[in-house]
Amino acid sequence: MLNDWRILRTFNRGIWLFLLAWALTAFGYFGIQGVLLNLYLLRLGFGPEFIGLLIASGQIIWAVMALPAGAIGARIGLRAALITASVLLTLGMGMLLMVEAFPRSVWAIWLFGCWMLLWVGAALNTVNSIPYLMNVSAAERNHAFSAQGAVIGLMAFVGSLVAGLLPGLLVTWLGGSLDEPAPYRYALWLAPLVYALSIFVWAGAPRVKLAGEAETLSTSTKPLRLFVFFGLVVFLQTASEGAVRAFFNVYLDQALHVPTAQIGAILGVGQLLPVFIVLITPQLLGRWGTSRTLFVTTAGVGLAMLPLATLSHWIPASLGFLGVMSMLAVNGPARNILSQEIVLPRWRTTTSAIGTIGLALGWASTAAVGGYMIARAGFSGLFFLGAVLAFVAAILLLGYVRSRSKGMKTAPTV
Repeated sequence: MLNDWRILRTFNRGIWLFLLAWALTAFGYFGIQGVLLNLYLLRLGFGPEFIGLLIASGQIIWAVMALPAGAIGARIGLRAALITASVLLTLGMGMLLMVEAFPRSVWAIWLFGCWMLLWVGAALNTVNSIPYLMNVSAAERNHAFSAQGAVIGLMAFVGSLVAGLLPGLLVTWLGGSLDEPAPYRYALWLAPLVYALSIFVWAGAPRVKLAGEAETLSTSTKPLRLFVFFGLVVFLQTASEGAVRAFFNVYLDQALHVPTAQIGAILGVGQLLPVFIVLITPQLLGRWGTSRTLFVTTAGVGLAMLPLATLSHWIPASLGFLGVMSMLAVNGPARNILSQEIVLPRWRTTTSAIGTIGLALGWASTAAVGGYMIARAGFSGLFFLGAVLAFVAAILLLGYVRSRSKGMKTAPTV
């Protein structure tokens, strides 16, 4: 297994800079923001319902901007689109953290506006980064996409640990209390800082050229059917995992009363474990194929969410979270590669955009409904719904796998 990863030596400059840019993004978003943003909003006086709507609003913008983001990448180039994405991420998060400088009556409007700006940047980033990696990689492609998952997991782990410890250290140094928003606000400034650094990384990355991204979906009805299927599967998958991504730290804080430092440690371990899981991803992709790997890991997400839905204690909750994150470590690269393999090169930014739309709408739906569902059915009801959605997505993928095994012609002929 480790010998197989000697292929890292063949990674070119474009792949390494891609991984560096994603390392910075993962540290800021999955690490710093993933642990602290919801806790900061809670200390500002906002409840789970508001947090859910805020998260959903950004992800709806993410979905709406997905196809335009692909068109922008085709028009100005993938590298330029990725530079623009990092600029918008920096501005959106930096401006959000200035909310307390304004009268409280405008806080909600300011938060929504800044959050939406950040997610315009996220659309440009996610839609254009997958085709970028596809174009700068070749024989090492499975390893490159798997390495991206490992980098995200590792840097999210580091960011989570920093996020869990920093508010307490700031209170020790500057005074105050962890019940106040200030220590969380100061710690969150690390996120726009690393987003700003990624601007320079993308600026130094090589240019790539794509052919045919400007073609429309109406060119052929056959890829349109495939896009609808793929988008639906991604939607169900991410609506399932969105229950954990959006509310797991709120669950630990509000329902189980876990200390902030322990929350950071749990989320950090949840981000680090997938780094080791990713080591076997190329072997799984080679042995099972992308679609079968996607089916197994999607079903695994549903199984891992059951302890969250049934046992109200931080230990089974943490084990369930670790299971979800481990499955997603393989699921993400498999989904990204499948989205690019099932179509001809001219459709790659389109399939990336469709995947982003499904991803965004899935997370947005869970975030928007989740806060209200927690108020009425508790966290267990939300996590049970997430498990059901994962199983439905797995059933759809099983049908697709069986169709392919019977010799059905698929999108590569498009």
